[in-house]
Amino acid sequence: MAFMRSLFAGVSGLQNMQLMMDVIGNNISNINTVGFKESRTTFGEAFAQTLRSATQPLDGNGGMNAIQVGLGMSVNTVDTLFTQGNIESTGQSTDMAIQGSGFFAVNKNGKTYYTRVGTFQLDANGRMVNPGSGAILQGKLASSNGTIPAGTKLEDLKIALDQKSPAKATSVANFKGNLDASSSIANIDVTGNLNSDAAVGDTAAQTFSLTDDFGIAHTVTLTMTKTDADTWSVDVAGTDAAVTNGTGQATFDPATGKLLTFTPPTVSLTPAGGAPVMSFKMSYDKLSQQAQASSLTTVPSKTSDSTSASVTVYDSAGNPQTLTLKLTKSVNANEWTWSADLPSPANITAGQTGKITFNTDGSLRSFSYDDGSTTLKFDPNDGAAPLSIDLKAGTASSFTGITQFGSSFSVTPGEQDGYTSGSLSSISIDPSGIVKGSFSNGNVIPLGQVMLVEFNNPAGLMKSGENLFDISGNSGTPAVVEPGNSSSVLVSGALEQSNVDLAEEFTRMITAQRGFQSVARVITTSDEFLQEVVNLKR
Repeated sequence: MAFMRSLFAGVSGLQNMQLMMDVIGNNISNINTVGFKESRTTFGEAFAQTLRSATQPLDGNGGMNAIQVGLGMSVNTVDTLFTQGNIESTGQSTDMAIQGSGFFAVNKNGKTYYTRVGTFQLDANGRMVNPGSGAILQGKLASSNGTIPAGTKLEDLKIALDQKSPAKATSVANFKGNLDASSSIANIDVTGNLNSDAAVGDTAAQTFSLTDDFGIAHTVTLTMTKTDADTWSVDVAGTDAAVTNGTGQATFDPATGKLLTFTPPTVSLTPAGGAPVMSFKMSYDKLSQQAQASSLTTVPSKTSDSTSASVTVYDSAGNPQTLTLKLTKSVNANEWTWSADLPSPANITAGQTGKITFNTDGSLRSFSYDDGSTTLKFDPNDGAAPLSIDLKAGTASSFTGITQFGSSFSVTPGEQDGYTSGSLSSISIDPSGIVKGSFSNGNVIPLGQVMLVEFNNPAGLMKSGENLFDISGNSGTPAVVEPGNSSSVLVSGALEQSNVDLAEEFTRMITAQRGFQSVARVITTSDEFLQEVVNLKR
């Protein structure tokens, strides 16, 4: 009977409206589930019964449409909607949220699943796992030197909490700051008298001591010899140091005995111990020539202006060494000497001293080594390998390193590239998925990389419970991608919330309820029709 069609159509409507409510109920119940993706139900018309087929037009009669009656409705799809959920910060470094279309790959009981849930923690074996399901996060492990391997092969991400960062010997040490352009060099005041009645060839001598940058004292002798009336030769000599520009002449006024001329005004001393050249002025303003016994006095009235900076460098075993660089004003314009020093038992073998020169605008001109070396070399004598350190004072013709301006000294150590060994103190994850380990020595080393997986049709994935998805014949092949180089990036210290829209779900609930009521009315009305048919026999 025809009424049976409406009855069964109504039954199909009741069943499918109930299914729609099931989907809505599941969405609402998971509104606070991390990484949950809502579903929706779509319907289609069921098979239609044809009461009359369509006919084509004829010469004497037009065509007629078919007469068909639908037999109810059926579920077309239950779609999972992978729209982006809100990302909320948690402050937990191992929590991760995906911004984009990717999935985490996890290993559970030897099978790979996919999820948007980023609540990961380290288990007892150091593996990054979802603590609720025990699924192990997949990615790539770095080599011992922090190199992430190429390719897309995934493995369990495991962080060894007891791993160490090996020591690295210093190879570069930078210095920066300013050397006071108004600085002066050492000054030796010569006072006393030269006997005007002395015979040609008579001498007067005086010794004094100068201390070099290494703290070693050197004996210097000033000898003045009469060569003619009112004329004396000058000779400055060192007992254990070579003297440059150490000879000259002094002349006196025969009437007053006052000094008229004197050379040399400056003298340079090269210590035998390898210390930088020492420059000093000879001041004779208080020297005179009178008819009385000769007597000379030399007084170091001022040492050369200098400054020093110390930096901690490291040998191959991670042992710290204090490297001190001392810079001293030279007699030459815009030039300073420098010397390096290390505490015992370290032994410097090359590049211990040198010169630093400046342009007239105060920028660096050159930084050189006296022995032609290109680096400072020393043996720590503590079992570690010998070191070779490139001392850098900046870039030529720039103001990035050491400068020479008319302001106070401010030379300080800059960065050096060595460090001692360290233990792992914390981990962090950047937007490209790189898991970085921060060690107690300040070193940051990549430990691995979280990789993501993308699908051509993520809606084709099969739900496997615990917010895990499995591939299906219509999901497409999983493609392993690096976060940041695809449509997805990672947000560390955050979680993606459910994408369920409560207002939208309530609206769907109302339409499902009204649909159910309407379909139920079809059944009750069809029942009344049947009742009337039964009553016909009466």
